[in-house]
Amino acid sequence: MMTSVPKVPSLVRQFMAELLGTFLVVYLGDGAIAQVVVGSQTSQAFFFSNFLSIALGYGFALTIGIFVSGGVSGGHLNPAVTLAMASIKKCKWKCVPVYMLAQYIGAFFASAILFGVYRDGIMLVEGGYNKTVKTQGIFASYPSPNINASIASLSFDQILATALLIIIILAVTDGKNMKVISSLVPLSIGLGLTAIHLSFGVNAGTAINPARDFSPRLFTIIAGYGNEPLTTGNYFFWIPWILPHVGALLGAFIYEYMIELHHPIDE
Repeated sequence: MMTSVPKVPSLVRQFMAELLGTFLVVYLGDGAIAQVVVGSQTSQAFFFSNFLSIALGYGFALTIGIFVSGGVSGGHLNPAVTLAMASIKKCKWKCVPVYMLAQYIGAFFASAILFGVYRDGIMLVEGGYNKTVKTQGIFASYPSPNINASIASLSFDQILATALLIIIILAVTDGKNMKVISSLVPLSIGLGLTAIHLSFGVNAGTAINPARDFSPRLFTIIAGYGNEPLTTGNYFFWIPWILPHVGALLGAFIYEYMIELHHPIDE
């Protein structure tokens, strides 16, 4: 005999779906970074311990996150995506704060648990209990010290990369475009994210998700990394936190006015 479960309000269901989905994206994605950082400092040979494994890791992480949450909330898993969808009326504005809160919470818990799982590996890399720039990049994005990119370049990087992500999402989910079957939508979007990582990653790690970057950054401050997560890169932290929203709105505008509005009207 099955026990009846009280009906949960739709916004609560969507909140839980976005929280869990974002948790999976950040844990699995940052986990890919962690195995590269820790693996590169040990004597073990990791066949995939390179940038490709990070790009694939985040692509598959997003695929899994959308599979888990997409049927309930749409699988935004990114505040910038939520804002973009609301701006073109594909998401109700009342859902925006609910989704965003869930995304930031999910990302925070993911980083905390990942830190616990990789604590010994982080200590190995750091050579003790100190926490420095050697491992803070596991949890949040930072400008490459080898490139010394300008603020303008880093800003354009985040705006353009996020715009491309939104264009990919809208194209894949557009029923009047290529008509991608629903079961392939998560994988298609995940592959799109992998392509973006492979194209943009060297500048600053391709955050393009404010929750994925800011919540783990906040956790690292709490975990003992000091103020470095905020001050590194001439206070770079605000770029992957704020500018993906700009890129998302731009991407939504481009797809809406260059593709979607020009579909033939069904008779």
